[in-house]
Amino acid sequence: MKAVGIVAEYNPLHNGHIYHMNSARDLSGADAVVVAMSGSFVQRGMPAVFDKWTRSEHALRSGADLVIEIPVLSCLGNAGQYAGCGVRLLESLGCTHIAFGSESGRTDELRAASDFIRENSEKMREAIRSAATGGLSYPKARQIAYEMLGGPDAGLLPETPNDILAFEYISAMRTAEPLAVIRKGAGYHEGQSESEYQSASALREMLGKGVDISAYVPECTADAGMETGTMLSEGSEERLFDMVRYAVMSSSSEWIDDCPSGGEGLGNLLRSSCAGAKSLDDLIMSVKSRRYTYTRISRLCMQVLLGITREKYCPGDYTTAAAEPGYIRVLGFNDRGRELLSETRKGGLASLPVITNINKEGDLPDETGRRSLELDVYASDIYSLLTGRDIGSFSDHRQRPVMI
Repeated sequence: MKAVGIVAEYNPLHNGHIYHMNSARDLSGADAVVVAMSGSFVQRGMPAVFDKWTRSEHALRSGADLVIEIPVLSCLGNAGQYAGCGVRLLESLGCTHIAFGSESGRTDELRAASDFIRENSEKMREAIRSAATGGLSYPKARQIAYEMLGGPDAGLLPETPNDILAFEYISAMRTAEPLAVIRKGAGYHEGQSESEYQSASALREMLGKGVDISAYVPECTADAGMETGTMLSEGSEERLFDMVRYAVMSSSSEWIDDCPSGGEGLGNLLRSSCAGAKSLDDLIMSVKSRRYTYTRISRLCMQVLLGITREKYCPGDYTTAAAEPGYIRVLGFNDRGRELLSETRKGGLASLPVITNINKEGDLPDETGRRSLELDVYASDIYSLLTGRDIGSFSDHRQRPVMI
């Protein structure tokens, strides 16, 4: 069975995502759509609006055939680690193509930039390190390094969010072919527009204000916005701030600096900023600077909350560990997805262990994989605390893959 893969968060799932899934299937000629999706916490460094099981169901009702989880260790990593892990999961299931949203749709140009950086990786690392000493963020330092080393058409190095991720997807691909699908409607960070295709950030804002979003999302997403036990529930944001602040204040500066997004004195700065902060956004903004982006500080806060340090989860090379998953965790499937899983498992085609029940299959041979899976379960428990749900009832040990 031919499958096309998509790396996604569906936070929340909207009309643009449905267009993307349908386009990916049509353009690739695939029989099945496989989605590697963020779990309880998403790449921007926040808990997901809806839990991973709910979002998995939304995906299956809207065009996906199989949904698997991207480990939280990678979700809270940088764009390269997140994209690399998602790509590896999809390639491990035999996806022949990986489709991604793109503002430009310039697959060949993005591939050229990716090839140049890979072929000049050592020089790029040195040039980026040199540029970053001036207080620049990583994306800006990379742009300067790329131009300085004479990368082909410096203007094509991506700057928009989806093209940045598209670039990382292409860089990570080993066996799959890239497939760009041009975005429709509002841009990644744009607010509400007149289009039927709203950005996820605009929809989150609308949901937070109680605005009707039914014109921009499938019925399942609109209905979920009315439910309790989500990050939209009363008190969830306040609980998140209190839990993050407690975790920061009860940790040493040195321990925080050992978190993947820490270092360079951020531990001390984050601790000293806790006393005067009135909200999580206030705390992040007090630490944010020209060099330290909002997203980096947000990810750091979530890493502190979940206890993610380099020493505990990646004592060797964190950059590699966060981009190399140790297992494939199934969140949901329909009949076609079940058939794909069966073909993959019986034929011995999956290059990673496939887990559908952590109570029976969670004893992984690799220590790093075991710790990562335990962290996924813990992240779900923390999500339940944040959203006011019973931990026992909603534990990953009691959840089963969604079947449509």
